[in-house]
Amino acid sequence: MKSTFYLKIGMMVLALVGVFYGMKALDGGALEDKASDPQSALGLLIGSDYRPLNWCPEKTQKVELFDPAGAVTKTLEKPEDISSVCEIMMGAFSMEGIEESSFKKSLAAHGPSGGPIVILEQVPGKPVFRVKGMPFSSPMLSKALDRLAVP
Repeated sequence: MKSTFYLKIGMMVLALVGVFYGMKALDGGALEDKASDPQSALGLLIGSDYRPLNWCPEKTQKVELFDPAGAVTKTLEKPEDISSVCEIMMGAFSMEGIEESSFKKSLAAHGPSGGPIVILEQVPGKPVFRVKGMPFSSPMLSKALDRLAVP
């Protein structure tokens, strides 16, 4: 027999092992955990509950971070810092137990000079935000704000 025959049989056996491995991996809970993670690219590909959102105006120059009292605590001007708070993953949540008056000003994104200013509000202590009246949840933005709050 020719060596190509044995090569084809070997490739078929290898493919069969790959199929069994794939079936086992898809059957486990690890895929479901990765799909529901808001920072997972896999979740974005297969359609998790989280969607990308860029809430800042186009060509944002700076983003101001506010404390609960409404005073500016930090100003972000580096593009990577601005991107970390502007380009986020948003998801659905329940408004149960959250009052409209509990939202406090958290971030203000300034466009080019004389341009628009967009305000992002947050319910203190929760990953619940609102931009232009649209509420959403974002654990990713909560983590970014916690990281920026540390001096």
